[in-house]
Amino acid sequence: MPVSTWTPVGRWTGTVTHDGEVDDYTVTFEPDGSLTVVTKKSTGTGSWTVTGDDALEFSLREDFNVDITQISPNGHRAAYIQIDISARRDGDTIAGEGKAVVHGPDDVVIYATGAQTEARRVS
Repeated sequence: MPVSTWTPVGRWTGTVTHDGEVDDYTVTFEPDGSLTVVTKKSTGTGSWTVTGDDALEFSLREDFNVDITQISPNGHRAAYIQIDISARRDGDTIAGEGKAVVHGPDDVVIYATGAQTEARRVS
């Protein structure tokens, strides 16, 4: 079986859809398998791995900015989200879905939801 030479290394801009909301983000996939993400209300770090010819998985912890009071759909204050996504590449677009687990300031899980994402490579 041939080994894929494709990687997502570089900068991408996209949206994530969850709970009827759509949020914009920018993610940078680094050559060492790490990633960083920035949104209007959070920043995060994580890792990625290619899992097939046009497939990848990534996982990250997204911390809400200190000046943001983020309330979960069930009414609790959120501190960060653990996100795990499986995605596929189609040209300069990646699209995928996964799970977002929201944690409170005391590290307790307060909410979990599905998430769908689509991003385009920035040249």
